[in-house]
Amino acid sequence: MSHMTRVYQTSVTAVVVALLFVATALPAQDRGDVRLGITYTPGYQPGLVITAIETDSTVAAVAGAAEVILRTDLAYADRFEIVPVPDSLTGAGAVNYALWNQLGTVWLVVSEMAGTPTAPVLRVSLHDVVFGELKEVQAFFLPAVADGKFRMAMHRVSDQIVQWATGDPGIAATRIVFRRKTGNGSSDIYAIDYDGESLTRLTSENTIVYSPALSPDGKDLLYVSYIEGTPNVYERDLGSGRTKLISGVDGLNVTPIYSPDGTRIVLARTTGDHTELFEFGRSPLCCMKRLTHTNAGETLNAAYSPRGDQLAITSSPLGNPQIYVMSAAGSAPQLISRYVFGERGYATSPDWSPRGDRIAYQAWVENTFQIVTVNPNGGDRRVMTSAGSNEDPSWAPDGRHLVFASAGRRGNSLLILDVVSGQIRTLTSGQVDQLPDWSSSLR
Repeated sequence: MSHMTRVYQTSVTAVVVALLFVATALPAQDRGDVRLGITYTPGYQPGLVITAIETDSTVAAVAGAAEVILRTDLAYADRFEIVPVPDSLTGAGAVNYALWNQLGTVWLVVSEMAGTPTAPVLRVSLHDVVFGELKEVQAFFLPAVADGKFRMAMHRVSDQIVQWATGDPGIAATRIVFRRKTGNGSSDIYAIDYDGESLTRLTSENTIVYSPALSPDGKDLLYVSYIEGTPNVYERDLGSGRTKLISGVDGLNVTPIYSPDGTRIVLARTTGDHTELFEFGRSPLCCMKRLTHTNAGETLNAAYSPRGDQLAITSSPLGNPQIYVMSAAGSAPQLISRYVFGERGYATSPDWSPRGDRIAYQAWVENTFQIVTVNPNGGDRRVMTSAGSNEDPSWAPDGRHLVFASAGRRGNSLLILDVVSGQIRTLTSGQVDQLPDWSSSLR
């Protein structure tokens, strides 16, 4: 999941704009707060009850912290109707399935905390109320609350519950990297948990950086930096902080991404008077292969399909950039974004859903950028947003949530949209945050 660095429009890449496109950059327009661009018909969501975690005084504080995270995660999954628990009911004792069923409950989460404050153990049971049976039970060994890994450990518990109940992956144990602009014209890459917690600064180079892309295991970061005066691609080991140069040819080195299996890197680099896509073996870094031969306009900003056999790309052989799909081996790209001859079409920043069924990108719609999704063949086009300027979409591992950058009357923010229910929430606000990239599930 990686995105175009706004090389087509932002001030931070004004030099790139001049090099890439003769067409005038399209100005973002403020149309107020973001609105959903399609009419959502809310589907059925099964009722879910989360009872208070049973514990004793030894680990009561740990249980309290765990319960807050658990409740937030299961609400943010956007898959359940959270049923309030009457004060008279608890999860203690035998489960009264008939009573819970009367309250509209389908799934009942009952938890117990034991152990010590430094080594707590959370035992979670998921009950199928409709069928009156215990569906799953598991003990989770957690770090101490003060340990920086506690929140992510609880996110994994939440994801396991979602997996039990729906058969689909949860999104709680994920992070989102993004570029944040600073007041002196430079920028840095940050990471944040999907719920807006644990904000972490990943770079401190006092220069322009952009195009963050996380490796599938979340341990490494690709990004573009001007630290040497020109845009080069670097890879940073997030554990050690060590950074190495990946591509530094004269001209442009931009929009790097990892393959789904983490063994390859694709990026765009200058070839003659334009850019093309190239693939590298990652370990060791070798065996560069040119993937595109458009020889006109600019080609960059690739996004792998989940199987790694196709790429969605941004290319401009027709003038303004559009979205194409091609074989990862280098076949002729096929246009999938809407293009009408003579009209000012403009589409960039593709990202392929982990489910494989949709490609999201930003498109110029009614004089501003909006988030659009299509089938991989370009069919079933859906404009997902309709107000403000909305850009740089990135899919969550569940293939139903998108994070994107939004600018409106309330300023800049990163927003998360559930494309099924239409639920939308703010991830960050009050800063100029752009180019989000949503990680895979972190184990």
